[in-house]
Amino acid sequence: MFKRLRRESQPTTRLVINHDRCLSCGACVAVCPPDALFLHDLHLTVNHQTCTRCDRCPAMCPVHALALVPQETPHHENGL
Repeated sequence: MFKRLRRESQPTTRLVINHDRCLSCGACVAVCPPDALFLHDLHLTVNHQTCTRCDRCPAMCPVHALALVPQETPHHENGL
């Protein structure tokens, strides 16, 4: 019998920060459940490895500096 390999599902969206709009107010950091957002020297950064794309931070941002955007699917030469 062959076992089916389970593929990890790829996220379909990615959190993007518009640094020109960001006020570094920290409202998004306060509502981030996995603590994926960080303010370091008044510069907002996101850890994409831990971000769950829950949409709480874009909803909380007073200047709309955060957005979940479609992530492109990587294509390989062999079509896999």
